[in-house]
Amino acid sequence: MELTAQHVATSKRLSKLPHFQTSALNLLTLSTDSDAALPDIERLFLSDPALTADLLLVANSAEFGFRSRVETVRHAITLLGLERVRALASTIALQLYVHKAQPMKDLRGVWAHSVASAVIAESVGNMYGLPGMYAAGLIHDLGRLGLLLAGGDKYVDCMSKEFTDHAEASALEKTLFGMDHCEAGAFLAQTWGFPASLITHMASHHESREGTLADPRYLIQTACRLADSLGFLEVRRQDLASAPVLPERLRKRAELAPERLLDQVKSRMATFGT
Repeated sequence: MELTAQHVATSKRLSKLPHFQTSALNLLTLSTDSDAALPDIERLFLSDPALTADLLLVANSAEFGFRSRVETVRHAITLLGLERVRALASTIALQLYVHKAQPMKDLRGVWAHSVASAVIAESVGNMYGLPGMYAAGLIHDLGRLGLLLAGGDKYVDCMSKEFTDHAEASALEKTLFGMDHCEAGAFLAQTWGFPASLITHMASHHESREGTLADPRYLIQTACRLADSLGFLEVRRQDLASAPVLPERLRKRAELAPERLLDQVKSRMATFGT
């Protein structure tokens, strides 16, 4: 397939974006690895003082409210649990990149949707015994971050519009940049050496797919749609009210109640100062 001039130009701009720092990428990779153990996580934090400082800052935040101060990585893991630290690790890794790459005010919408998707993906993943879904939900929209950093105000203007549906938004992305954010996310993730499972979620989270929530790809799609339904929008679109979200059998699950998920998302965003 012959590539358009816009695609080539966007690929070049994406290739020039700052890479994830090695420690943050390794942390993100460990966050999706179901076999990662406490010593692996601890060793990686201790290899980077900035990562350790961020973890301890979060562990001592109001979200967790421990009576005594958390002073070490081992103490944080003991108190929070390995899965919670893995989830926090992925948020820290992405936030480190975001803060270095672009003023937060320009990324607030992308960040909010990502955190909401992560919290929801974790909740659903826990129901189905699927670890690592928080990181997958958090990073699934990396392509929007990439296009924003590569396209600047042009992409901000593009995404400020109201669309009929996601297909219309993707079509405009392709017209202006030669690729949509799903393709941009997969391109960046492959360039930066992300785990294959995360690349899949970036590339396919808007594909038409039927399945069960035991399928990680379908789960991430559902988390993305639920984040939209809670008001943490990828883009403004007219079909939001009619878009199906949860299967009937899950609509009465207490852990997936909209008000509960909304509180969890707001708490997580407050923990990271957003």
